[in-house]
Formats: sequence, C-alpha cells, structure tokens
Amino acid sequence: MYRIKRLDFNVAYACNLSCKGCISLSDFNRKGVEPLQDIKEQCETWSKILDPSVISIFGGEPLLHPRIGNVLDTIREYWPNTQIRLITNGYLLKKYDPEMWFKFGPMEMQVSIHRQDHEALITSEIKRIVKRRKDWQAVRSMSDGHKQLELHNKDLSIYKSKFKRFVMPYRLDNGELTPFKSNPKKAHSICGSPDTPILYNNKLYKCAPLPNILELDKGRHYKYEGTSANGDVATLVKNINKAESVCAMCPDNINHSIDHFNKDNVHVK
Repeated sequence: MYRIKRLDFNVAYACNLSCKGCISLSDFNRKGVEPLQDIKEQCETWSKILDPSVISIFGGEPLLHPRIGNVLDTIREYWPNTQIRLITNGYLLKKYDPEMWFKFGPMEMQVSIHRQDHEALITSEIKRIVKRRKDWQAVRSMSDGHKQLELHNKDLSIYKSKFKRFVMPYRLDNGELTPFKSNPKKAHSICGSPDTPILYNNKLYKCAPLPNILELDKGRHYKYEGTSANGDVATLVKNINKAESVCAMCPDNINHSIDHFNKDNVHVK
C-alpha cells in the first residue's frame, strides 16, 4: 500500500465549458463520462494499492455525471478515511439539491471561477448550499495571484477559487497537439499540479494533462504509457513531485499561460 498526498480520479470526459488551454482539453469537445461500474472496479482495485490523503473527483465536469451521488458514495465506500474533493466549475450546482453535499463527509468542494463576469452567478449557487447550515467559518486567502474564499462546516468545506491564468500543456501545430520539448526541470517548476497523479480509465499517470493528451494524440507525437495496477506503481509513486523527461511536453515559462478571466478564452456550451 502506497501512502500519497493526493490522487485525481477522472469520472467525466465531457465538460459544459470550452476553455482554451484546459488541462482536460475541454476545448476539444470531449464527450461522455466514466461508467459507474468501471468506477467501482477501479475503486476495488486501486484502494488496495493507494492510500491518498485526498481524492479529487476530476473531469471534464464531474457534475455532468448522471450518477455523481453514486460515484461519491462508491469512493467513500472504498476509501472511508480519505478526504473527498469535488472539482467543479459550479454552473451545474443548480441541478442538485444542496442538502446532498453534506452526506459524503468529510468532503471538500472546489468551485473554480473561470469567467470573472460570471462570478456572481456561481456565487449565488454557493449561497444556496451555505444557507442549509448555520455554523460556517470563512477564511480569505491569496497565493501566487490566486484568490480563494474558504467556507468550512463540519461536514463540508467549500473553496471558491479564482485562478486567473492556466499554463497551456500543449502546442497546436496545424491543428495537431505537439509537445513543447522544454527543459523538464523548468517545466516542472511552473506546473500547476506537480505532485498529483491521476487515475484515468484504470491506469495511473504522472499528471492530469497526460492521459487526456494521449487519448487525442493517439501516438502521433507523444510516447508515454500509463501504469496499470500490476505495473511498476512503486516507481511512479517514488517520482511524484519530481521532474521527469515527460515533463518536457509542457512549456517551461509562463508566457504560454491562458487568461481565464478573458471571456474570449472561456465559452459556456
């Protein structure tokens, strides 16, 4: 059993936004979600291998999963002591009864603001949840230009995060995804998630952009293999938060960042 800080768990490929430079490639019109049965099988397998402090429910947009409540129940069943963190852009919170978010605890909900002109809309959805309980504690913070409002309840913590810039993890040459071929150490030093592997379609990858890019590239420009449950998990875990040759696929300076407060870079589908 390998103890790790955080694990991203992909449950949806589709997204209700199209964001330029998205690490999940939402601007390539991805479709579908991970079937619940496949999620259960992944949980059964990997809960015997990985012991993460935090599991981030990842997409795409996880709230597009028609059985997201069952997804959260399943992950809680197999990792009963792990902090569950739901990553969402917040637009689809209106579809759900706010009461449901209090039953999976301990749970965190990270609501990322991608359009500054839509912040009030997303904030109103957060307020619908907050109104269901009285004992909240609020904390405001700012780190590396990222503003965050934290709201803490005994069963749920909500993080409203404003990430202005995202480092684009690929180049487009004649419509095809291509790697930057950067200095791996420099690229890793500006990575947004340098210490977070992702479980994607029953394989473990060093970071979230990798499996998404590989799926669309289909072997034309990128060479990397995800690690299966019976593969060399030990080496992957050992190299968490370390620069590797694969990091060269990303840029090594922030000049390739995308401004997600610019409405021209983020479109609601």
